[in-house]
Amino acid sequence: MRFKSAVASCVVLSLVIISACATHVVVNEHPNYKIIARDMINKTAFVIRVAHRDVNAHHVYTGDLARAIDHQKFARQLFRGSEYLRAMHQTKRARNLAAMAIKANMGEVPSQAYLTEKELSMTANGPSDEQLTRELHAAMPSEPMQDEAVVKFGVDEDIK
Repeated sequence: MRFKSAVASCVVLSLVIISACATHVVVNEHPNYKIIARDMINKTAFVIRVAHRDVNAHHVYTGDLARAIDHQKFARQLFRGSEYLRAMHQTKRARNLAAMAIKANMGEVPSQAYLTEKELSMTANGPSDEQLTRELHAAMPSEPMQDEAVVKFGVDEDIK
């Protein structure tokens, strides 16, 4: 009986140690998540400002600008909650939507709209666009904004 108890204790202790080591590796795998997420959010904010300018100038309302702003707001919220990887996925979606708004308004997509290799590798296995939208609506349920309403206001969607 003592032998079984000792073996069981060793197994449990081993699992605890392995679990702790695995958690340490996952958490510290990319120690720069915060920096990368902040930089991504700020680059997306720039692209959104360009999209805002182009939509305001050419009045082609596809809804992409409003959706970009919503995803960016959620990315900022996630960032403030220290959920950096989720923030990266949301801001990536926002950036893509903003670039689509720029193209629809015959604007020139700035270089900041394109993901760097590091950004691509960090977000490569992320959720689909539909999943990101569902996550956004679950966390921030509200009436969807329209581009027409968005262009009346300034945008400030970066992280200081």
